[in-house]
Amino acid sequence: MQTVKQELMKTPNGTGAKKARVAGALAASLICISMPLHASEALPQWPTDVSAGIPAVWKPQFHPDIAAHTEFSLQKNGEKTVLLADADKAYGTLVHLFDKPKALKTLGWEWQVLTQPAKANLQTKAGDDAGAKLCAFVQVDESKIGLGTRLALAAARTVSGERLPAATLCYVWGTPGEKVGQVFDNPYTDRVKNIVLRDIASAAELVSENRDLQADARKAFGKELPEGPVMITGLALGADSDNTKSKAKALFGKLSVQ
Repeated sequence: MQTVKQELMKTPNGTGAKKARVAGALAASLICISMPLHASEALPQWPTDVSAGIPAVWKPQFHPDIAAHTEFSLQKNGEKTVLLADADKAYGTLVHLFDKPKALKTLGWEWQVLTQPAKANLQTKAGDDAGAKLCAFVQVDESKIGLGTRLALAAARTVSGERLPAATLCYVWGTPGEKVGQVFDNPYTDRVKNIVLRDIASAAELVSENRDLQADARKAFGKELPEGPVMITGLALGADSDNTKSKAKALFGKLSVQ
């Protein structure tokens, strides 16, 4: 993931300029993963006939400052239809926003990393490329977020023209040095939390995951959550390799929610 370079620069123009710069950076960071596109209620499976194309509820989302885009396509893997995410020095996600928040209990899916980005390190900006990731947008009580973050988020929403999610939980295929079960902030913004589920370079076949979304969201954003069940507003998946200038390739099989 990338943000605008000005985030790292000092400015003589005072607090207003700094806030504008931070807002722009935050907007770019959140847009990368989670810009809300067209909402839809259903979570359809990949069609048996790959020529039918990716279901319309999944919308590709790219970063305006990254020329190369992750390519998404359907292909057969034995009897199964799978989604291929293919990134060559590229960034991109598929986003599915729900019509209304859902109290999802579990999230299940199959995935397989074919190519892990070279020199990737999800805890650094230079290495922030994921061989595979599946993210959930978590509804938080924004009054519990720090004032500075709330102001930056409000400005980012103004910049983007979208109501960007205030919290995103990403399940990631880990990179060297990261341990299974580890939870850490995205290096560009603490509004995105990563949970490492796998720590091998690649997999010989699709592997299955089944996560307790309620527990994982509480682990990542517990202090910011309202009372009651955790509400999820959408999902995103993808692979990227823009920061490391390398390649990433992954397969995503059946997704299910309860």
